[in-house]
This record gives sequence, structure tokens and C-alpha cells, in this order.
Amino acid sequence: MVKQYQNSFALLVGLSLIITVSLGCNAISERLRDSAEALKEDSKPGVTERRGTTGATSDDGSLTEKTNIYISKCVNKYSNSVVNSYQRYTSWVRDPKVGPTGSERNVYGLYEISGDGEDCAAGIKEASEMEPKMPAVEQAGDKYVEALREAIKQVKAIYPYYNQNDYKDDKFQKGKEAHQGLVDAFEAFTAANKEFTLEVDKLEDEVAAKRLELYRDDPSKKFAFVVTDFNIKAKKGLVYASRTAYKELSAETLQSNAEEIEAAAAAMKEAGTGNSMASSYFSGADNYVKAYKDLMRRVRDKKPFNSMEQRWVGTSAGWMVEGSPDKVVHEYNSLIRSRSLLRL
Repeated sequence: MVKQYQNSFALLVGLSLIITVSLGCNAISERLRDSAEALKEDSKPGVTERRGTTGATSDDGSLTEKTNIYISKCVNKYSNSVVNSYQRYTSWVRDPKVGPTGSERNVYGLYEISGDGEDCAAGIKEASEMEPKMPAVEQAGDKYVEALREAIKQVKAIYPYYNQNDYKDDKFQKGKEAHQGLVDAFEAFTAANKEFTLEVDKLEDEVAAKRLELYRDDPSKKFAFVVTDFNIKAKKGLVYASRTAYKELSAETLQSNAEEIEAAAAAMKEAGTGNSMASSYFSGADNYVKAYKDLMRRVRDKKPFNSMEQRWVGTSAGWMVEGSPDKVVHEYNSLIRSRSLLRL
């Protein structure tokens, strides 16, 4: 069992930018901040559910476009940036309920957020006016924009103060005054981000399922079919590994998922023989399978995390811990980034 961590934890779940010709199931970075005890006991980041539909593809183009807007203009651009800034801040503020005291050994400030969120707001509005109408994701998108704007406002107000070391001049007075509003904004964004990305995740799964059926019986789309099939299985494995409380992970389920992902990767590589543009993606698939197997082995062998690993897991350094959910997520996100090179 994972020992209780001293650091706050967050878990990435990635959504990639959807490629119109081949969607697959991907996910993007959402770091869901939670307490160390939650990782040990109850941590269950949002589940990606698939609403597989088949049949006429007349809706596919607009559904794909709508999903692309949500992912490219909002989730991919802002979610990870905001939550990483939150994580940076809480990495040195000992007690987020208290805030900075002035006695901290290290003061890292927080990460700057690029953009003002208005491109995301415009994208949400644009997508809401498109068919098909999807009230759940549209309402979640509105909440996301509201929370994003406030988070950006709070970060931009205090970022220069820490970046320029101004806290050394006023004994943290401004930092103390800004703390509650900053944390409130981060926490509100975390909740809105979780709700929104889960809804977008469902849309992505729906598009992927439609694509898979579209490619299934078309010999000219064999490579597109196996890539999409691999993406779906890779995401299924990710969802289980990253959104299940660590103590509840089953070695048998991890093993089954690993075998399924590995077989799908083998079929993809066989169908893509000679496709030089796919080599990076194939390499990423191998790395992902390896990370998944390492997690399975740690769970199976009941190998505990040592003290250093416990400090790293759930932080930006967690990807360096072999056999951790963080490493699985890291390799999955690396895989997704390399998919932009695929030509199907």
C-alpha cells in the first residue's frame, strides 16, 4: 500500500488534440489536486466514459469539430497550465489553509499562465451554437470559462510579486493578502476543469467509436482502424491506472489491460510497416506498454514506494518513479504528443 504522502498530489489525465481523419481516444492533462490521504484512500479522478454510437456519419463532422474546439482552445491550452501553477504554489506553501507565513525555506512562487482565457471563451460560445446541441458539456464549458477567467486574474495579479522577489520587501504581506483569493480560484478551477474534461472525454470517445466502425470493413483504412483501436485500448488502460485509488489497483486487471494494449500495438506496428512517419508513435507505444507493465509488477509484487519516491509521486517529479501511475500518465501523454506525426 502506498504510504501517506507528505506532498499534495495531482494526477494527470490527458486529452490530445483530435485529428479529424483518425480520432482515437486520448486524454489531456488534467492534474486533479487532492490531499495525500486521498491518494492513499479515495483518490478517483474523473472517469472517461465511452458513449459508442454507430450508423450515419452525417453528424460526425460537426461533432468532431465541436470536440476539437473544446480540446484545442480550452483543455489543451489552459487546463494543465492552471493546475501546474496551483501545484507549484502548494509545493512550497506548507499549509494551503494558512498560506505563506514568511518562514518558508524555499519560495518558488507559481507558474505564469499564458493567455487571458478569452480565446477559450470564444470557442465555448462557438461550439455551443453548433449542432448537435449537448447541454451537459455546454453548461460545463460555461463553468470552465468562468473559473478559468478568475484563476488567470488571480495568478496574473500575484505572479510578478513572487517572480521579482518582492516578498522580501514587505515580509510577505501582499502574498498573505492574496492567498485566499488565489486558492479559492484554483480550487474552483479544479472542480470546473474536472467536470468539463469528463464531458469532453465522452465526446471524444463517441467520435472514436464512430470512426472505428467506419474503418472496420474498409480495406483501404486498415492502418487507420488499428491505430484507432490501439488508441481506444490505450486510453482504457490509462483510465483504470490513473483514476483508480492506488490501493484498489488489481494486478490481474493491469495485466489484462497490458496484454490488450500490447497486442493492439503489435497489430498497429505490423499494419504500419514502412510508414516512416509512424516510427515515433510506435516507439511511444512501446514506452507506454513498458510503463504499464512496470506498474502492474509493482502492484503484483506489493513493492512499496521508498521515501524519496513517496515525495515525488503526485508532483511534477512523479514521472521519474518507475512503476507509478504518474509514469504511466507521462508515457501516455508523450505518446499522444507524437501522434501529430501520423499520416493516415
